[in-house]
This record gives sequence, C-alpha cells and structure tokens, in this order.
Amino acid sequence: MRLASFVAALVISAAAAALWFICDRPVPVEPSWNEPLRSVSFAPFRRGQSPLTKTYPTPVQIEEDLRALVGHARGIRTYTAREGMDVVPELAAKYGLKVIFGAWLGSERDINDREIDALISAANAHPDAIERVLVGNEVLLRRDLTSEQLISYIRRVKAAVKQPVSYADVWAFYLKYPEVGREVDYITIHILPFWEDEPVAIDHIEEHFVKIVDRIRQAFPGKPILIGEAGWPSLGRDRGPAVVSTVNEARFVRQMAAIAKRHDFDYNVVEAFDQPWKAALENTVGASWGVFDIDRKAKFEMSGPVVEVADWPLRAAWAIGIGFLTALAFGRSIPGFAGKLTLALFAQLLSWLAVTTVFHVEAVSFRWWQDIWAVFRGGLAAVMAVAVVVRARELLAEPRRAVGPALSEPPDRWRGDGLSRLFGLYAVVWTLLLAVDGRYRDIPVIDFSVPAVGLLCLLLLRALLAGRQGAPVLPALAFDGLFRRAGGVSFRQAAWLAGCLLLSSVAAIASEGLAVMFGEDFTKDHPTFGEQVPLILRAMISNREMNLWAIMLLSLALPYLVNVLRRRAGSAG
Repeated sequence: MRLASFVAALVISAAAAALWFICDRPVPVEPSWNEPLRSVSFAPFRRGQSPLTKTYPTPVQIEEDLRALVGHARGIRTYTAREGMDVVPELAAKYGLKVIFGAWLGSERDINDREIDALISAANAHPDAIERVLVGNEVLLRRDLTSEQLISYIRRVKAAVKQPVSYADVWAFYLKYPEVGREVDYITIHILPFWEDEPVAIDHIEEHFVKIVDRIRQAFPGKPILIGEAGWPSLGRDRGPAVVSTVNEARFVRQMAAIAKRHDFDYNVVEAFDQPWKAALENTVGASWGVFDIDRKAKFEMSGPVVEVADWPLRAAWAIGIGFLTALAFGRSIPGFAGKLTLALFAQLLSWLAVTTVFHVEAVSFRWWQDIWAVFRGGLAAVMAVAVVVRARELLAEPRRAVGPALSEPPDRWRGDGLSRLFGLYAVVWTLLLAVDGRYRDIPVIDFSVPAVGLLCLLLLRALLAGRQGAPVLPALAFDGLFRRAGGVSFRQAAWLAGCLLLSSVAAIASEGLAVMFGEDFTKDHPTFGEQVPLILRAMISNREMNLWAIMLLSLALPYLVNVLRRRAGSAG
C-alpha cells in the first residue's frame, strides 16, 4: 500500500512538474530592440516612500537609480522640481542622461509658486543637462486649474528659461483646450492604450499611436510632439481586451521603440521603476508600470524570449513538494491505485492553487496593512485547500459517504462548510465593489481559485462516486453534506447565497459595458444609439479575466442553487 501511494504521488507530481514547465516556459516576444530607450519617467521612490506621506528618496538612492538606467535609457523625465529632485540634473549629467525637467502643479497656489521657482532655478543652473521643461502634469485632467491659470504659469516659465517649454496631459485634453497647445513650444501628450475609455489590445497599439499623433499634428501643425507617457502594466486587473502581463509589457516597450523609429516619434516610456505608493491611488495596476521592479531588477530583456513569472521554479518546488507529501500521507488510507491517483491529483491541484494564491497576494501587497491582509487572504486559501483535500480523502476512502445517511459524518474539522459560505459572501462583496468602483480594483480570480475550483472538483468527485453506487447524481451536487451533515445550510441561506452569486455573475459582465458607456468622451465620440450598443456589448465580453471571474461566481453558486432546487422539489412532493 505504501509503495502504491508513493508511485501514485510520484506519477502525478511528475505530471505537475511537466505542466509547470510547459506553462512557464519563455515566451517569444517580437521585436527585439538593442538600443537604449529614448527616455523613461523617473520617480525614484522605494517601498515605504511616498509623496503622499512626504517620505522622499535620498540623494544617494537617486544616484543609485540613475546609475541603474545607464545603457537602458538616454534620458529621463521628472514630475516635480522639489521634494529632493533638485539634485537630479547634476547627477543625471554625471551619467550622461538628458533631462526633461517637470514642475508639479495642483490647486494650491503657494505650492505651485514654489514649484515654478524651483523649475526655473534648475533650468537656468543646468542648461546642458535639462533639454526641455514641463509645466504641470495632467492638471486639466484632474481639474486642479483652469486653462487660463495654467497658461499664466507656462508664460511665466517661458519668460525665464531658454529651454523649450511644454505642458503634459492625456492627448484628448489638448484637443479640448487648444489654447494651451498654441501657448507651448512643443506638445506633450500621454498615449496610454491600456487606460483609454475604449481600451486597446496590445496587438493594435501601432495604429492607435499613429492615429492619435496624426490628430494632434492636424490640430497643431508645425508644433513638435513628445509622447510624454507611453507604457503598459505588468500586474493588476485587465481592462477589456488590454491584458496585463509582464510579457505584454515587454511587447509594448519593444514595439514602442520600434514604432517611434519607424514613424519618427519622440517618446518617453512610463516608467523606470515600479511605484508601490501609487497603489494607494490606483491599486495594483497603478503600481506596476516600471521597466524595473521595486527591487531594481529588470523585469525583462529587450531582446529574446520573456518569462512571465520569473520565480516560477520556486513556486513549483513548493507546490509540487506539498502536493507530493500530502498525497503520500493521505493516500495510504485509500483502497485501489485509481483512488490514490485521484487523491494525488487533488493534492497537486489544490497545492498549486494555494501556493499561487500565497505568492500572488504577497506580490500585490505594497503597504504594511496590505501585508497583514495578505497573510489573512493566503491563510484562508491554504485552510480551504486543506479542507477540500481532507474531504476528498474521506470520500475516496469510504465512497459510501458520498450518498445516503452517511453524509452526516465525519465532523467538519477544517471548517470547510463555514469557509465556503465565507468565500461566497466575500465574492459577492468584491463583485459589488467592482461594479461601483472597479476602474483600478483587482479582479480576484487568483484569490478565489481555491474555493471555486476546489469545491467544483469536490462536487464532481462526489457525484461520480454516487453514480457508481447507483444513487441519484443531482443530490451529490448540492451543498448539503459536502463538509458536514445534511441540512447544515438553511434554505434561506442557500437561496440568498445562490441568488447573490448569480446576480454577481451578471453584474461582473455588465460592469465592463458600463465602464465603457460612462467613459468621459464615449457619447461625444459615438453619438448614436446604433454606434453605442455594439461597443458596449463588445466591452462586456472582451475582458477574459472578468469573464473567468463571472464563471467562478457561477461555480460558487452551483451547490447552493442545487440545494434550493432540491428543497423546493421536496416541498412540492
């Protein structure tokens, strides 16, 4: 029996190792690019530092980051002239980096005046390092200033420095405020396909850039144009067809450099380093645009294939090791080699999901309270995984427990029953938040992978065992008796959870259409109902991550729905 358990665990572990290798093998990415990028956004904040808390990088840290960019970029763009960034021009010159120096403008006049004074002082003190200056960043987008107020700052800087002067904002705002475009020496536009009201897939970015730049050229003939921000996130939620991944970020950055060369675009990639502090404003997706991660390691090379998950061998080792030991320990009580293989499969699947969840929640934790929350999220997934594997072992060891009165035993030592309902409630709340405020919020596919996949597999196992004993299959798909005695969940609880989860699945899909429909310029760009409806419907089905989340919600609803149907059928009878 021990040898059979060992062989079963070994066979499934070997299959899991092969699957890990296949899924995480390097992905070919074209084109290759062997030159430094023209410019990158430079904000040298480390973990624990943030302009929101007024905790700034030291000059030593700034110099370390500038040194790290040598060979990767020819220049940098900054966003503030104060807060420790006054040392940047001199240090950048030391490493041969040209600077687009910026002043941060907001709604407070005193701070704006200090920013403008610092910008003018730096530009005049370092004319060789600072090639161009930027007066404000997305001020009109945030509605911090009127165009007239912004123009007064632009004129003040133009009168005091010799470098060309511009203002940076999303491209559409130059079209909304053409008076600003007439005032600057060059146009600085942000083109971020991921953040467009109608997100653009990675395969269509070239035509998007060409179309936007052509529109700006027509609006401001003869004016030089700088694409002040162009980038793609490596972590966080997808938006429509715009899929977040390290591979796609590598594709974007390489393609951006090649597109710029083909079309003679001037550009700046956002950004040099991941910015954990931005998670406070834009969640995971806002913090993950760096070419380098927060530890100053390059996420990808500019040529050759790209690995999506760099630490996958470590994850695989943990998952395979835990799955193997679990199958070895639990498999001894299961009769038959097929049963041992099934248990080993459960062990590997659940360990893979749990380990992936633990690594994921740690990766998307950027602040101290998120670290605590990550422990809770990872712990829930781990305990749920154990509960599922333990119950699978009990069903495989004594298949009679899949049907009849034996559902009342054994006791639910790992609280799988309560955890399942907790995850169901948790999923409903998260989907509600996605529906009302989902622009930056993570879609929790990985967080819920253990309960959604684990419970579904457990239900299918119980249904299979019931069918083999000649018992009805439908009752085996109900929540009753899955972890504890039948009747453990009341009719009202089951109906409420089933209804809320089903409605949440619909809301998840609908939220993508609503996000497009309420985009700032959607009605203006598509004035007729006939134009709007196909775009809204396409948005509702184009986000594969949200579609998967909707399917997971249906999976979580299934056992409660069967419970309700059975109880109603029993009452009718």
